[in-house]
Amino acid sequence: MYSDMLDHLTLLPKHRDNLLERGLSEARIERNQYRSMPETDRGRRLLASLLLARGYDLQGLPGFRTYYGEWTLSGPNGFLIPVRDQHGLIQGLKIRLDQEKHPDRKYRWLSSRNMPGGTRSYSWVHITGDTSCKRAFLTEGPLKGDVASFLAGDALFVCIGGVNALGGLTDALRSLGVREVVEAMDMDQNTNQQVRSAIQAMRREVQKIPGIRYSKYTWNPAYKGVDDYFLSRAAAM
Repeated sequence: MYSDMLDHLTLLPKHRDNLLERGLSEARIERNQYRSMPETDRGRRLLASLLLARGYDLQGLPGFRTYYGEWTLSGPNGFLIPVRDQHGLIQGLKIRLDQEKHPDRKYRWLSSRNMPGGTRSYSWVHITGDTSCKRAFLTEGPLKGDVASFLAGDALFVCIGGVNALGGLTDALRSLGVREVVEAMDMDQNTNQQVRSAIQAMRREVQKIPGIRYSKYTWNPAYKGVDDYFLSRAAAM
């Protein structure tokens, strides 16, 4: 359903520019189906009515809610990031917010939790890149994984929704049949004890999986994320 929903949306120039600056190509941006949230109430109601007309039931679908009995899409302005399983199917959507006072809260799940007719979103594990690879990089955030995978020639990335969101991670790695997991979490673990403790818990979880070799990927800490580092490396070539 989400895939059909994205077909009804466009990507605003400001959001396309953001994605290009991260190192993605125009072709990859289109392939990954990034789309902008409708910025008007009318646009959001229209989207819901189009989906209803196509026979979709919006009840219980994260992001949709009723407002005075009329279905609409809920969520802050920004662009949508599809979160996919190993078969490329969209499990949920994350929003990269246009405005957020707290820099560590720039991303939010598309959700309509505690709203009339709405429902919460699950923190899905995102899989991107060549799923036939036996080595998977492990990082946080679907957009970070998409960018890093693209810059590394479609390397396989498995991306958790947050450092404490480990639900489904073991199952995802098992289903991929990987033999090696390379930790590529943000460098703020070096200065943030909470983040470091969460990553250590994640590491222990993955290391319990039989038959998987675990290693840690490190880079210049001037670059917080593996996507930033890969972009700097590509720029230097």
